[in-house]
Amino acid sequence: MTKTSYLFILSLVSIPYALLAQQPHKLSDTTKHVNKLNQVNVTIKRKVRIKTDTLSNTLKLQQSLIEIPQNIISVSTGLLQQQGALELKDAARNASGVYFGYNSTPFDNSATAQIRGFAAFTTLNGMSRRFNYGASIDDDAIIENVEFIKGPAGFLNSVGEPGGSINILTKTPGHKLFNIVQTAGSFNLYRIAADIGSEVREKGFSFRFNTAFQHKDSYLNDLRTNKYVVAPVIQYNFSPNTYVLAEYDFIRGEVENGSAIVKVRSEQDILKGPVSANYSAARGLPTSYTQNETGRIYVVHKFNSNWQLTSQSSYLSSPYKNWNMTSKGSMVNFDANGNTRRRASLSMGAGKTFSSQLFANGQFHTGSIRHQVLFGADYTSSKDSLSLNNGKNEFDYNRFTANSYVNPNTVNQITRINRTNNNTFLKSAFVYDNVKLFEKLLLTLGARYTWYKNEKETTNAKGVVKTNNYNQKAFSPRAALTYLVNPATSVYFLYDQSFVPQSYQRAIVDPVTKEVIGSEPINPQRGKDMELGVKKSWFNSRLYTTLNGFHTVKTNVPVTDLVNNGFVYPAGEVTSNGIEVDIIGNITDRLSIATNYTYVKATISKDDDVTLVGKELPQTPQQLFNAWVQYSFPMKNKASLNVSLGQTSMIKRSTSEKNQYIPDFTKFDAGISYVQDKYFFRLIADNLTGKRYMSSGDLITGYPYEGRNFYYIDGDPFNVKVSFGIKF
Repeated sequence: MTKTSYLFILSLVSIPYALLAQQPHKLSDTTKHVNKLNQVNVTIKRKVRIKTDTLSNTLKLQQSLIEIPQNIISVSTGLLQQQGALELKDAARNASGVYFGYNSTPFDNSATAQIRGFAAFTTLNGMSRRFNYGASIDDDAIIENVEFIKGPAGFLNSVGEPGGSINILTKTPGHKLFNIVQTAGSFNLYRIAADIGSEVREKGFSFRFNTAFQHKDSYLNDLRTNKYVVAPVIQYNFSPNTYVLAEYDFIRGEVENGSAIVKVRSEQDILKGPVSANYSAARGLPTSYTQNETGRIYVVHKFNSNWQLTSQSSYLSSPYKNWNMTSKGSMVNFDANGNTRRRASLSMGAGKTFSSQLFANGQFHTGSIRHQVLFGADYTSSKDSLSLNNGKNEFDYNRFTANSYVNPNTVNQITRINRTNNNTFLKSAFVYDNVKLFEKLLLTLGARYTWYKNEKETTNAKGVVKTNNYNQKAFSPRAALTYLVNPATSVYFLYDQSFVPQSYQRAIVDPVTKEVIGSEPINPQRGKDMELGVKKSWFNSRLYTTLNGFHTVKTNVPVTDLVNNGFVYPAGEVTSNGIEVDIIGNITDRLSIATNYTYVKATISKDDDVTLVGKELPQTPQQLFNAWVQYSFPMKNKASLNVSLGQTSMIKRSTSEKNQYIPDFTKFDAGISYVQDKYFFRLIADNLTGKRYMSSGDLITGYPYEGRNFYYIDGDPFNVKVSFGIKF
């Protein structure tokens, strides 16, 4: 790590300490601290509440963030509104170690989220969103909070990556509201959203209803998008301790003229020419779409102040169709004269997932020792399919004339390359006990046992059907110690394990001819994670900071086989080491901050192919900086003028080639808003300097051009969003 990196970390950590030194009082006993916390929370909610101090019940743990032996950052909708966030990837800047790889559509795709070098599972209210091939799409209209869980999280779900998980908490009844927000901006952005809700009664019905429509033209030529959101929620309280909630979320995104946003360029062409150049689009292609339709039943019963039972079940339908133009065998590429022959490509999938969870939280004592327990079980059944298709007809195309029109009657004639169907079943049981050994020492013990079964059927272009059955199981223990220095400070050590089942095949290659003569399944991924960290709340819990280091080892990580198409190979062992710093909250009533720093080194540490040892996991930034600071100037009539400044930097981003990186970048954002009791006006400017950069990407040598080839997504050029909201 560079000297600059250490200085940056030191400055981040020292800010709240220096400010605290100026405070004239000290924290008193636990009871007084909690009373002050409740009073401050009311004040912050009326101003700018950008973090939460406790987790949602869907995350299952009923402890304060200070007591949980894990780095978890909970971001409120207040901070997302400050930043003008419209989807999940916009929220990633608020937690260390979280970033997005490149995806295939203009819409947010949580399947590409990564933490600490590994893929990150995303859950909706603690429930699996997709398992294999279903679509994934998000929108701010349904998001109440986002919880970023670093490291394994067996308490959350039956399957989890060692790097971490992301849990989206949706909007549910809370208090009476009727809000309408209109947004307009660059690239013909227009959006209108409504949020209507009632107060939760001690007995009786309450509701919440969110809806949104958004149109946006991409900065890429020809791409036009529409998004539709409808999300009604009804809750019935039998009593203050027992209620049932029914929720329906519908999100559909449509793209005209193609959906691919990834570019492939030779080294001499990267980040050159018009940023709008889009060789994969064509006027005349059928509409592409991505859709999530989710229904959820959620039931909570509190027996008393010590015991609570929770049950929830969900059904998710997630179809998608992605159209774009390709050259034969690759993304669109050209000969020396700029000519190629393009044809249509269609990838389509559909996922249907049923999930059910039942868990209980309770407290009891054995002598002087207090136990805080969580136990339960969950079940998931998923059916999904993926079909890859190529167009039957080819169309002449020249990069310099760039006539992107194609005949809609012929471009949609396709032939199937292959089709894959999955029938997946997961069963799991878990128990965790948080034991208070002494006044300040907490011991966490627990484990999860998971059974996985998958029936996978693959049909190739010739109609040959191949069936593979996968049966895997795992025991995943967890142990941790937490020392409470005082009610606002804790030090923790965590040991945790993770399990990710796999339904991939590795190629069996003839050593002489180098031809594929068969295949075999690879073993499930297993992860082991150790962490040491310090957490602290400042200024009566207005500001929250964490500093932690982690050491993660994972086996059987699948890596795409670039030689044998359609296969993967398992890296023998991958090790991810790093440190994280998070600072989030309010320093004063006027000044809020959300800043973080990550250093991570994720490499292949063991493999049969010794040339791969030391190779970094693709698309992992070695260093990641994020910052967002807002200052509020009070005005008359309870109004405020708020000025914000943000920054994002990614340094030394690894690729599929050993010791090869895509270019670093730093971009700056800013915002200004006027907020009054009944309305607000907000202007957000992104990429203030208009910097040309790769938001994500990879590098492969020798294909489709000689030398180094960059597959990447251009970062958005300078753009603005203007929003006006009113409360009735």
